[in-house]
Amino acid sequence: MNNEIKLGMMKYCVIGNIVKEYTDENGILRHGTKCFPGGRKVFITRRLWEDGVLVMGLNRYKSKYVYENVPLSCIENIRFSKTFKPRILEEMKFTNEFPDEWWMYKEEDRIGAMEYADTLNRVKVGDREAFEKYKCEIMSIYY
Repeated sequence: MNNEIKLGMMKYCVIGNIVKEYTDENGILRHGTKCFPGGRKVFITRRLWEDGVLVMGLNRYKSKYVYENVPLSCIENIRFSKTFKPRILEEMKFTNEFPDEWWMYKEEDRIGAMEYADTLNRVKVGDREAFEKYKCEIMSIYY
């Protein structure tokens, strides 16, 4: 099977934006996160923990794509999307952690990504039940 990324290929994904400003636990005003400036679009993986979610995006200096664990409070506008950009598809293809970290292009992937975006938004507003359900159904695979 040929695994090359071809023109017109796409994947379903969940994306969000890093908040422009927030106050950290020490009362210090922060602009973005350590790796990402405020407003940066990030691609959200299926890895959700108590302290945040693993995201991929261009680092502050736009030199390469990096992964960082980001608290959900630092991500806004979480939504379902699809990407056609070959560079993003390449990054998603060569994930060295878990191959099922990203969705593909099938109907069940579309539904899964939409449900995950909804789950993240519910967890962000404090729905512990949504987090526990996700943890039991999905994250148990990684333990």
